[in-house]
Amino acid sequence: MATENESITVIDSLRIEQARSEGVPLIDVRPAFMFDQAHIPGAVNVPLVNPEDGSMIPDESLVAAIEKAGVKPEDDVVLYCQTGLHAGLAADTLAKEGFTDVEVYSGSMNDWAAQGLPTA
Repeated sequence: MATENESITVIDSLRIEQARSEGVPLIDVRPAFMFDQAHIPGAVNVPLVNPEDGSMIPDESLVAAIEKAGVKPEDDVVLYCQTGLHAGLAADTLAKEGFTDVEVYSGSMNDWAAQGLPTA
């Protein structure tokens, strides 16, 4: 099931599989140590939280890191985290900064793991 809000679409694991097969960039916004433990195959890690103090990285730093990962504002991009909360916050930032096709995996890694789907 997908629901839309402006340029942000909330998606489920079936859309993740489809997006992966289409080559849509998959961005994991969890801390690096969580990404290193397990992530959705093909994902790129762009942590939303500063590891030194736990604060959110500035909007411009998030945008720069997403663009460095090869995603342009007009590209489709999928974001996920552990529960969907941080991915939603990152999606709000990207939408505010002009990204037009942002998808958020609502269940994120908790849902992915609960379904027994493959991790890297």
